[in-house]
Amino acid sequence: MIDGILLIDKEKGITSYDVIRKLKRILPKGQKIGHAGTLDPFATGLLIVLLGKATKKMEEILHLEKGYQVKAEFGYATDSQDETGKKVIQDNKGLVVSRNTLEEIIHKKFLGEIQQIPSSYSAIKINGKKAYEYARAGKEVQISPRIIKILEFSCIEYSWPFVTFNIFCSSGTYIRTLINDLGIESGAYATSVDLRRFKIGKYLLEEALSSEEISEENTDTVLNKIINLNNK
Repeated sequence: MIDGILLIDKEKGITSYDVIRKLKRILPKGQKIGHAGTLDPFATGLLIVLLGKATKKMEEILHLEKGYQVKAEFGYATDSQDETGKKVIQDNKGLVVSRNTLEEIIHKKFLGEIQQIPSSYSAIKINGKKAYEYARAGKEVQISPRIIKILEFSCIEYSWPFVTFNIFCSSGTYIRTLINDLGIESGAYATSVDLRRFKIGKYLLEEALSSEEISEENTDTVLNKIINLNNK
């Protein structure tokens, strides 16, 4: 059996567990494997896969701070708080919120320890089922607010109605909810249209193997990217 850590750059449109399925096809039969920190299908970027004895590090890695780049489109909100959902509210006034105004709102409302109520389309478990299972069945659920910590929330590109942000945050932060809440505070509403995770603790996206490269033909490439537990 293999013990180690594999950094994967998850492609868009697949689940985090789809990555595990792809890896199982090329790893030894019975290989112990898991991932730390789910990415939504619409999101891309860093996914940490743990092999063998490294699975014992799962809780430790799950609680590491994370870095994301998110592109928001202002002017509407969706039920899922991302581009995959249905529009539920739209700004009919054609409001344009300046970069300075957005930065002021962020500084006042979205830095440090804040309360967040995740989307009903999140993977949070309620009575043994994931919240999004209730949402897709048309059932309403109550999700309790949680305390999260936003270390950095900076605007890196402004081209209204599209604005791109870099966010560094605690574990358990829902970025699409953060963007949705910023849209509400601005009065213009907002939806996440692109989300990429580039950092988890000391682990970086540039060190990752693309999930598109995982195949039987590339088995040696995949195995060579496994980080020995003694090296990290």
